[in-house]
Amino acid sequence: MRVFSSGISAKAASILITIAACAFMAVSAMGQSQSAAADLSGSVTDPTGAVVAGATVRAKGIGNGINRTVTANGEGNYQFIGLPPGDYEITAEAATFKKVVISPVKLTVGQSADLTIKLELGSATAVVNVTGDDVQLVETTKSTVSNTIGQQSIANLPINERSATGFALTLSTVGRDNGRPIGPAPTSGLNIGGQRGRSTQVNVDGADFTDNSINAARSTVSMEAVQEYQVATNSYTAEFGRATGGVINVVTKRGTNDFRGNMFGFIRDKSIQARNAFAPVANPDFRRTQFGATVGGPIIKDKTHFFFAYEGRQRNESGFFTSNVVGNLTASATIPVIAGTLIRSPAHLQT
Repeated sequence: MRVFSSGISAKAASILITIAACAFMAVSAMGQSQSAAADLSGSVTDPTGAVVAGATVRAKGIGNGINRTVTANGEGNYQFIGLPPGDYEITAEAATFKKVVISPVKLTVGQSADLTIKLELGSATAVVNVTGDDVQLVETTKSTVSNTIGQQSIANLPINERSATGFALTLSTVGRDNGRPIGPAPTSGLNIGGQRGRSTQVNVDGADFTDNSINAARSTVSMEAVQEYQVATNSYTAEFGRATGGVINVVTKRGTNDFRGNMFGFIRDKSIQARNAFAPVANPDFRRTQFGATVGGPIIKDKTHFFFAYEGRQRNESGFFTSNVVGNLTASATIPVIAGTLIRSPAHLQT
């Protein structure tokens, strides 16, 4: 029986099937939980505090052009569900009121924020600009005790082994786990609330990154590919039922309307550091190198974007540990779906 027609080779068909499977799994991952997104809701009011029914509220992503529009209900309430974390421009319009533009409004992973928009009487052609620093986002519907590790910390704080989730150690309730962070059956490396590292659940873009067989954290994505992550330490919701310690919700970077990328390389070598006093040989070999690159940009401006990141690691230590990790490849893309709504769809591949 012929599996493939003469018009396409088996190898080409295999590649197409792999790409389609990655895209499908990525879309499914984004829909698994709220851990990879943020919600924004609130009310639209007039100068007296009365609600404005039927107001048009728009959320536009700064940098990627993602655009969502909703209409306030009869009680003046609006709601955006599942917005990718990032900076947004929030616009509200209604008849006999001035247009209000609030920018930037920063939404973080796992956040369920409430924003009240106040309209002023006047012509609809007039625009009132409000800076994001002048508004305050509050969370009134969630009891989760959590902190967000943002891009500023990830890009500027020093870290051993360039493990992005290691920045959770800056929190008072998080400590270093005594289990193995590398090698066979590694733990998450994080002790949250006194629980061991295997009690910490790690999610990447909404997908469970925990090995079901030994409850160990799989190798995470490159530090250069991490946009931000949430560390939930207490009172998290039932969707995180597998964790008795804490939950790490990692969100990877997405492409924007601008082409951007970088290259990096780090090295630790025996020639530039002191000899380990406990080494079993006189002149122990010691070399750790980490290298890679990232690139992202638009495929279709304001609609479809891509982001790729590669990081390779090599580690050689005489008498202690010798390994050669081939690399870690992370890819993500935004895919338009029905009615122009965009769902960011990351796919992760290990090589």
